[in-house]
Amino acid sequence: MVKNKPTPLAETERLLALVPFITANQGISVKELSAAFDVSPKQMVSDLTTLWMCGLPGYTALELMDLSFESGFVTIQNAETLQSPRTLNLEEQVALIMGLDLLSQSLPTDSALKQNIEILGQRLSKSSRITSKLRAISNIPASMRAEIETAIVRKHALDISYYSIYRDEISQRLVRPLELRVDENAEYLYAFCETSQDFRTFRLDRIQSCTSINKVSDEPPAMTDSAAAKQSFTVRFNSRLRVMKERFDAEEISSKSEYSFDSFSSQWLIRSILASAGSAELVTPLGLREKICEKSQLLLDRYQSQ
Repeated sequence: MVKNKPTPLAETERLLALVPFITANQGISVKELSAAFDVSPKQMVSDLTTLWMCGLPGYTALELMDLSFESGFVTIQNAETLQSPRTLNLEEQVALIMGLDLLSQSLPTDSALKQNIEILGQRLSKSSRITSKLRAISNIPASMRAEIETAIVRKHALDISYYSIYRDEISQRLVRPLELRVDENAEYLYAFCETSQDFRTFRLDRIQSCTSINKVSDEPPAMTDSAAAKQSFTVRFNSRLRVMKERFDAEEISSKSEYSFDSFSSQWLIRSILASAGSAELVTPLGLREKICEKSQLLLDRYQSQ
């Protein structure tokens, strides 16, 4: 009789359970370990090989799991290091929150495991100070979509609560919706924003709430070339070239060379340069360069005042 192939979730659960089990039973034989987890010795060797390539972020020889099982007996040499509490950085917390969300969506609504995963995700969101629930899969309420589509047809204004990932804040805005657009598998509302007095695009999955104002909105002003144009900027790369290449979506870059790019968002540019921590330096425009200098000095002053 052919056994059913285990699901990826079951395999992941077994791999996660193996580490504390081996730690508590150092020197256990592969045969005994296989029996304890109800798998074949061949499958257990495959699992141990996978664990051998796992470890703490950094994934160098110092962080990888020091696992020994060639003799037929399994031990983890650096178990104490792996058991030490670890502080996650923001990128690791975001990745973990989104991973938990994927697991949660694969489980039944009444599952106790699903509830525990959601509680853990809420705690991580609180500790990382993420102001909006991150979702691995877009989940736009049908009622919100209907509200927006109706407002576009009837030319009604919309009062929206919007999460800006660039500023990491939720703001209230009055907009005149014009159309829905799709760009790189993400849906956007294209509208004239009364708050900023300019044309803006809003990702639907970042709109926290929206209310149609039951009055016909005035015709927005004609869009000028400057409203639609991208902003050009020049960056000099100093180090971590592989990371910078991915961050700025560059094809080929070299150290100490200058490259020109375009962006619709100055906030994104400021945050990207600050996050690069000296690996990327903004050359032009000078106005944004001065803002980055001011923000950097403000951060430095806060550290020195502690």
